[in-house]
Amino acid sequence: MSGAVKANKKLNEEKILAVVFLAPALILILCMTVAPIFYAINTSLHATEYAQIKEFIGLQYYKEILGSAKGWYSIFNSVTYVLMSLILVIPLGTISAVLLNKKIAGRTIIRTLVIIPWVLSQTVTALLWKWLLNSNYGPVSYIYYSITGQKVDFFNTPLAAKFTVVLANVWNSFPIVLILILAALQSISSEIYEAAQVDGSTKLQTFFKITLPLLKPTILTAVVLQSMEYFNMVTLIYTLTSGGPFDATQTVSVLAFKEGFDYWHLGYGSASSIIILCLNMLFSIFYMKILRKKD
Repeated sequence: MSGAVKANKKLNEEKILAVVFLAPALILILCMTVAPIFYAINTSLHATEYAQIKEFIGLQYYKEILGSAKGWYSIFNSVTYVLMSLILVIPLGTISAVLLNKKIAGRTIIRTLVIIPWVLSQTVTALLWKWLLNSNYGPVSYIYYSITGQKVDFFNTPLAAKFTVVLANVWNSFPIVLILILAALQSISSEIYEAAQVDGSTKLQTFFKITLPLLKPTILTAVVLQSMEYFNMVTLIYTLTSGGPFDATQTVSVLAFKEGFDYWHLGYGSASSIIILCLNMLFSIFYMKILRKKD
């Protein structure tokens, strides 16, 4: 009987110890994630004047956003921005990882250089691309002018601005996909490839029949992570185009930032941020269902 009591006592002590160690992380999550979400929900349901929360107005801000062309255009921009970025980032990151996983001369140096864009902040990336593509003194614009004899402005037309923002984002964020895929590649046993080689499998067949299926869970994880990052992205777009021209690059996150911090419409901005949260949740649920089906 005394042995059972001691065992229960030890178990309780272990539970208490686990709670003590987990408490700081849980408190941090509550303070940095959960509490702001509830605060944003509360703010989005009340009229605001600068930082003051006033009377309860219900879903009025949501109706304004979802009932206006501006709101839906921002949602459309967010979805297209995410999809266009993913369409480029995932293949580029995967192919780069496969190439850098091979034994080539200077592989370590190349890996280091490839990661540099990811190390740079979004502000630095935006300023760098703004300088490169400046219509008056940018190197890219100068080369284009030298070849064609015509000036080009990458930020003047809606379509060009959209592609410019996407390309800058792809350049900045594809290294994280590369790192994830590269780590997954190095975890694949070499015996699998040796067996495929013995069976007469070509390099192309090996990639599509063995490598790619084994990488699918990691690729889908990268898609989920990058989708959430792109939906929430403000700094890169805001610094590069400020949502222009003619709101062509204004995503919901940029709309929320501008309404909340440029115009001090905190209720409207909070409602926009909750819409971003819902979009993130929908995309995440969709991706997780696909991942489960593949498994």
